[in-house]
Amino acid sequence: MGNNKAEAFLITLEEHQLGHDLRLDSDTATVSDMLEALATFASQRLYKCRGCDGCCHERAPLTALDIPALAELLPAGKYPAQAACSAFADVFVDKDGIVDITLRRDEDGACLFLHKESKSCQHWPARPFVCRSHYCLPRSERLEALRAAIVNNGEDELIRVLIAEQTAGAAPILPQTLDAANYPPNPAFAGDKWQEIAIKKLVPAKLWRKLREL
Repeated sequence: MGNNKAEAFLITLEEHQLGHDLRLDSDTATVSDMLEALATFASQRLYKCRGCDGCCHERAPLTALDIPALAELLPAGKYPAQAACSAFADVFVDKDGIVDITLRRDEDGACLFLHKESKSCQHWPARPFVCRSHYCLPRSERLEALRAAIVNNGEDELIRVLIAEQTAGAAPILPQTLDAANYPPNPAFAGDKWQEIAIKKLVPAKLWRKLREL
């Protein structure tokens, strides 16, 4: 179910548990094709999630491609990644310098975008990739690996962008001791829209082969 480049479908996992899987049907499949296939599958196979806030209490890492939509919620500025992260993100840096950037949580552990009375997202069109790609149904191993690869690479690219903005004059939200050499430009993120991000360029060859299997 989806477009001619990606298809999402039901599968049976261990112990006869239903889950969902994704197959890529084109070498030019993009992250946008993946999200479209998952959304089509969900609309045809799953109940609508409005009124359920279960996933709104989970960790939601941000990626570079989440920034344009989040920045549109704010006044236009010179440093969109810095502005969006300052307004909507929690930034954690551990003692080893590992950085994690996630959507901010309130004192109850709920996403700051959650409308608690209606149990719905107040900024649904601007929700990040991790939210767009999550459904309350177990994922296949290859779909889980694909989702993790996009999140991990996308978060690293966001860190690189933030370092670049700080170097250009943005107010720092990352430690200035971070080494930019640890976050080189990722060719897979040459574009700034999901439809411009080719999955084949983003994932290891072994995972790519698995995603193309019937």
